[in-house]
Amino acid sequence: MPTISQTLATNVAIRHGIVTHAELSADGVTHHAVRRLVEHGVLVAVHKRVYRFTTSPDTFESRCAAACAADPFAIVSGVAAARLWEFRHVWRPDVPHLLVGHDRTPVTRGVVLRRSNVIDDVDVVERLDGIRVASPPRAWFDCARDVDDGRFERLTEWVLDHHCTVPTLWETARRLQARGRPGLARAKRVMEARDDWQKPAGSGLELRVLKALERRGIRLIRQYPLRLADGTTIHPDGADPAIRWAVEIDHVTWHGGRFDSQRDKGRDRKLRRVGWQVDSVTDQELRDDFDGALRELVDLVALRRADHATPPPPTPNA
Repeated sequence: MPTISQTLATNVAIRHGIVTHAELSADGVTHHAVRRLVEHGVLVAVHKRVYRFTTSPDTFESRCAAACAADPFAIVSGVAAARLWEFRHVWRPDVPHLLVGHDRTPVTRGVVLRRSNVIDDVDVVERLDGIRVASPPRAWFDCARDVDDGRFERLTEWVLDHHCTVPTLWETARRLQARGRPGLARAKRVMEARDDWQKPAGSGLELRVLKALERRGIRLIRQYPLRLADGTTIHPDGADPAIRWAVEIDHVTWHGGRFDSQRDKGRDRKLRRVGWQVDSVTDQELRDDFDGALRELVDLVALRRADHATPPPPTPNA
């Protein structure tokens, strides 16, 4: 049974077990020997002249690496790129979604194929494992065709929080804009609905709460920079500076420990010292009764507005 060099074996291991016929040939493995390796179950053909060593499992990453090996100009994009980048708020495909130019005739077996006349160098990230994946802003844009507005809005906030800036996303949308391009209208609609000065919402649940409050006439500033008396600055999830009121979405998995609880109470005391009221609601409360928790927040805002509308009582003479 033919063997391969240590150098090729190392590269194959990095690439999730994927090897091409050309690489095997350059390593001294003849065409006949490749056929024997396939017949004996050492190799399995994935695409034309692209194989996977059966000692490596058939994974999503190996399928992406195989597709990229089969076409050196194809890139993994859309929801498949989102899975590789570990984006949240999008579904996870089991097969690669490939983006290729209109002049390409690439592999079609076991992939979802999409074409574009704009694939610039800035759109492509070359991974060490042989996968060419769309950059985060290009992956974000290409996801717009596969999710609804609500999910894409949450995805946009997540991408802004972890990978990109608002100008970067706008530049990507402008560069790729073309009449009828799938997803363009949704990308522009979601971006135009937010103000550029708004910082991204830190979680999908936070965004849902802020949008629900906005529909009830309560528009809060996301991650508002609030300077405390000791000189530190905090960024509550949503705030209304006009009435000095803020809301925090506490995640039980993030704020459930004793030290986190003590820190949050200390933060609230410091806010009260500078005239602010902060009300918190946990993610568990929102999941158990979203509408009920929202009504409580609306009532708290109404009370706060009433307090600010009422002048303070006169100070008695000494």
